[in-house]
Amino acid sequence: MGLIDRTKRPERGAEQLTRTWRSSLALGAGNYGAMGISVVTNVFLARRLGAEQWGHLALLLMASQVLLLVAVNWTHAGFIRFGAVEFASTGGVTETLSVRLGILWPVAGLGVLAMVIARQPLSTYLGIPVWGVWLLLVQFVALCALSLVGAIFQARDQMARYSACLILDKAVMLACVVALPGAWTGHALPALACYAASSLSVAIWGVWVVGARALRPARPSRAAYRQMLLFSAPLLLTSWAGLFGTSWFDLVILKWYVPMSGIGMYVLAAQLAGVVQQITVVFSTLLLPELSVMVAGGQHARIRLVMERLLPYWLLGTSILFSLVLLGTRAGVPLVFGQSYSGAAPVLALFMVQGSALALCNACTPLVTAHGSTWVLTGIAFASIAVNVVMDLLLIPGFGIKGSALATILAFGTSAVLTLAFVQRKTGGRVLRLAWLGTPVFVVCTCFMLLDGVWFYPAALGMGVISVFALVGGFRLFHAEDMVLLRGLQLRMLFGFGASSPAERSL
Repeated sequence: MGLIDRTKRPERGAEQLTRTWRSSLALGAGNYGAMGISVVTNVFLARRLGAEQWGHLALLLMASQVLLLVAVNWTHAGFIRFGAVEFASTGGVTETLSVRLGILWPVAGLGVLAMVIARQPLSTYLGIPVWGVWLLLVQFVALCALSLVGAIFQARDQMARYSACLILDKAVMLACVVALPGAWTGHALPALACYAASSLSVAIWGVWVVGARALRPARPSRAAYRQMLLFSAPLLLTSWAGLFGTSWFDLVILKWYVPMSGIGMYVLAAQLAGVVQQITVVFSTLLLPELSVMVAGGQHARIRLVMERLLPYWLLGTSILFSLVLLGTRAGVPLVFGQSYSGAAPVLALFMVQGSALALCNACTPLVTAHGSTWVLTGIAFASIAVNVVMDLLLIPGFGIKGSALATILAFGTSAVLTLAFVQRKTGGRVLRLAWLGTPVFVVCTCFMLLDGVWFYPAALGMGVISVFALVGGFRLFHAEDMVLLRGLQLRMLFGFGASSPAERSL
């Protein structure tokens, strides 16, 4: 029997590995597919709405998204965690779903009640009729339903269906924008109705796929409620505090000082930057399991090798990518979205600098998480939020949307420096010097701000290339010994380094 067990164990491991890779591929395809469709939708909507109505739509979406964040999202991770355990043991998630709904309804109900009571001042602030507030609530209900259905798919490890939700939501929205007459989607409220219809229709499809039996009510124990609340309570604090560190808070301050068209340009720049910067999130997700294994095994030398020899390649690569995006910003944004959005180009250029700080954070945060230092991450997040709030209040009155982008750079820069300092103390290596790898983006952005016309391109390209070669020499990159060292890491990651076979990994 023991011999049989040993022969089956690798098979089960291989099946688990296959399922993991399929889930990862499905999730990646869903995220990037939805992102691609969203970009196309934004091009259509931005051209039809114009900068002013685009900014108006951003404020309306902010209202429903903020309510979703403070009322619903903080229990999302807990539902997936405990729902996955329940699904593995019973084949269902009914008890965990009932627990989440029992927690969600009172909080969400209070949020909805507050919006209903304050509908008159809210409609005045958003510049919409009172009935538009009811449309906002419909949009919130649609987002809430879609979030719940997506979480069920995630808890049941049905990543292909979860990815289908992501893609369908964006695809239905794109179909609405393309199919409806331009006069109907030329204003913010009809566009918001399209968003609500898209999310609600996909949520209904998701409920049909899940089936009524999976959604039948259960009677959870007090222990189940206590377990979910204890797990989710810190996330509630982080979510609510995080509002002040997101672009939603920036919009609240911007509305006092810039016209609606300025808000539209700022939101467009933030969305485009988010698409480009998503690659740093993917890298962080891939790095976390590898570093967790190294930390658990006490492999300190390999960790230092990752931080000092692998990350410079990655960070220089992201810096080059952001620099190239920055080079094409001045001509590309008005060409794709129209001349009314030309003011978004400088903001997008600044967001590329912020992207380098984000790349540093997302590259080092997995090691902090692997060490279990989550309270350190919370402290860093609060420090970044404080910087964002203070700098928004100081810079936006004088510099408008550029001031808000500068505040974002300083906030993410604070996170990057604090994260690098912690990792350097943990590893004993020279981690802080990784910040120099953002130099090409900073140089190209400086040329963008100082030079106009055709002189910008040769100057920015020349200075960017010089800085890249200087960093290659300073960090001693692309030497033959690096390839040997990095291959020894056996990382299933970028550039093909360490792409060893399963047989080699088993040795």
